Amino acid sequence: MKTKTILLSVAISLATAFSVQAAPKAHELKFTISGLKNTIIFLGCHYGDKDYIQDTAKIDEKGSFEFSGDKELPGGVYFIMLKSKNKYFEFIIDKDQHFSMSADTVDFIKSMKVTGSDENKLFYEYLNYVTQKHNEDTTLERMAKSGPDKDGAKVKLDTLNEQVRRYKVGFIKKHSDMLLSKVFNAAEEPIIPPTPMLANGKKDSTFAYRYYKTHFFDNVDFTDGRLVRSPILYPKIKQYLERLTVQDPDSIIVAADYLVTKAGTDKDMFKFIVAYITSTYESSNIMGMDAVFVHMAKKYYTAEQAPWVTSSQLVKIQDRATQLDPILIGKKAPSLVMPDTNNIMQAFDSIKTDYVLLYFWDYDCGHCQKETPILIKWYDSIKTVESVQVYAVQTNEGSTAKWKDYIKAHKLDWMNVMDIYHTSNFRHDYDVLTTPMMYLLDENKKIIAKKINVEDLDKVLKHFKEAKEKQKKGQ
Repeated sequence: MKTKTILLSVAISLATAFSVQAAPKAHELKFTISGLKNTIIFLGCHYGDKDYIQDTAKIDEKGSFEFSGDKELPGGVYFIMLKSKNKYFEFIIDKDQHFSMSADTVDFIKSMKVTGSDENKLFYEYLNYVTQKHNEDTTLERMAKSGPDKDGAKVKLDTLNEQVRRYKVGFIKKHSDMLLSKVFNAAEEPIIPPTPMLANGKKDSTFAYRYYKTHFFDNVDFTDGRLVRSPILYPKIKQYLERLTVQDPDSIIVAADYLVTKAGTDKDMFKFIVAYITSTYESSNIMGMDAVFVHMAKKYYTAEQAPWVTSSQLVKIQDRATQLDPILIGKKAPSLVMPDTNNIMQAFDSIKTDYVLLYFWDYDCGHCQKETPILIKWYDSIKTVESVQVYAVQTNEGSTAKWKDYIKAHKLDWMNVMDIYHTSNFRHDYDVLTTPMMYLLDENKKIIAKKINVEDLDKVLKHFKEAKEKQKKGQ
């Protein structure tokens, strides 16, 4: 009896182990690529404007490899890429996550065979169809430009484009829940109706733009997070923000909130839109766009709304927004009070000129040594025609003697100050990470421009005065 009990226990253990080992994987993707062997292959995924590697595998002697795992892959457009990155093919991950694909490196699309995934079968049927039509399109375009029957070629070209459009419409009707249908829909451009007439009998010149912008996202399903992992969503959002929206912070903030609202409760869509807009405008080289970052950080980066961000990262983002908020264009510049070369305390707030230029510089800084003489020349040329004063903050507190010698040698005929007693927090308050750095203020000490070069000062002043004049006329 004892021997039988031991044997039974072993049998049960083996059966349990076998059942665990035999448990199906959440995803199991098998591939065979003729013409490849004994090399590394990558599984990647589109995400916004970037491609991310999800996994790697080794191709065997027969060109076979697979990717599998205990978690389902999020739906989207994925790709298999060779190590050399010069060849790859795409496929769709969605409900079917147990399938196989085989092809030849000579022509992935034409040779592709799919087993176990209806959506990928349909995807490659479409790719073969559109490749054929593209070849015809190229020929017809050439004939329409220089062929003997240009008009006939144009008619055929229109017919060809209509055939492709009907193909997509038919596909969407049959397979409305498939990701490919969502991609087809999202790629559709708004059809602009005839321009209406205004009351004065003239055509509304802005109608086409307004209609196009209003209906730009009509066919994009923002409730479907799979589109985030496709090549179609990012270009649409980028175009909307950069080409269809007036390039000033207030307009972009309105557009950003509109996009976030459209994302609704879809976590993937919300995360992508919020993260993309925030990071884009945090690092923007366009002056004033940091206002968009501050808005996004304050409104959306909370523990409840941004669970993908760690608590420490949230603190950093919020701290950065809090730091930048007081020095956004249009805000009154934080006060600065420092001693001048005669040890007399000077505050830029007390300067009674139409414009004040805050100039943060370092006498040992190579860039400052190039920029300062240019600034001197500009200041000398403009101070006779404009009411301008320079409040120059020396950031190198190593030697007051060197500072004073430089001022004397280069005849810096403006207000020179240095935080000798370390009573100011100007580096933090003005985000002085590098030198030289300039802020241009108006008569009320509001920031007009910041972090600009001397070469841009005249242009900025001109633009500011023109905008101010327009505002007066508007009132």
